[in-house]
Amino acid sequence: MLYLTSCLVDYSPNVMDFQVKSLEQKVKHAKKHLGDICNLMGSYTRKTAKLRDKADQLVAQLFDYSSSEGPELQMSLRNFAEDLAIVQDYRQAQVRNPACWLLFLYNHRPFQLKAFVELKRFRSDLNREVKELQKLDRIRLRNPADRQSIAEVSAQKASNNAQRGGRHLEESFTDFQRQKLEHRIFTDFITVEMLFHAKALEIYTGTYHNLEAINKDPEVFQTFKIICLEEEEDEEEEVEEEEDEEEEVEEMCESEVEEDQHTSRQSLATKYPRIRRWQY
Repeated sequence: MLYLTSCLVDYSPNVMDFQVKSLEQKVKHAKKHLGDICNLMGSYTRKTAKLRDKADQLVAQLFDYSSSEGPELQMSLRNFAEDLAIVQDYRQAQVRNPACWLLFLYNHRPFQLKAFVELKRFRSDLNREVKELQKLDRIRLRNPADRQSIAEVSAQKASNNAQRGGRHLEESFTDFQRQKLEHRIFTDFITVEMLFHAKALEIYTGTYHNLEAINKDPEVFQTFKIICLEEEEDEEEEVEEEEDEEEEVEEMCESEVEEDQHTSRQSLATKYPRIRRWQY
């Protein structure tokens, strides 16, 4: 980034007026964008804090769930919860980091105010110089020697004040730009983000391998196998009981139907031989 004050080398009124307007616009833009960035960083902080709180709730829920499981699974769940809690401790640094933006904006405000004051003072001196030069031109047209000499002195004085104000403005904007350049707010932010993600990746990698080891543990597998067999036996017993009940119901229904239709069945049995004989 180049210093904005490098343009303040020509002290002619027209050039200086253009440069002052350009510097005013740059100061306004810096104030606006820095304020917007700080607001967004505040929102980023709040979102990160909410994510950390939800993760803490998940950790507590995992601990509660682990208390109802077997020894091996209980240990694995607790290790997972502890690793997740450690990551949230590192996430806390992310929550504290954007607070530096507010401090940066607070420390940057005096430089902004000083730049505005110097710009206002310099613009006033510049306008005074322009008026004195215009007055000198009018007097030269009339050509009185004494009045011309007085006007030249006034114009020279106004010009000197404008040049002196320009140098002060250069110093103010140099401080303004140097303060922004020397502040390591962006570097610090990226450093904290990189450290968090590096630590999270390291911890989650170990957590992943620990969780994968659960399924490969013979003892745990045998435990799950026994549990599954017990569940299957319970289901088979329930199915057998239901089938026995259904058979009893069917037998009762068949006996009732046989009693109701006993006559018709006997008549069909007596007709069947006649039909058979008639076919011969």
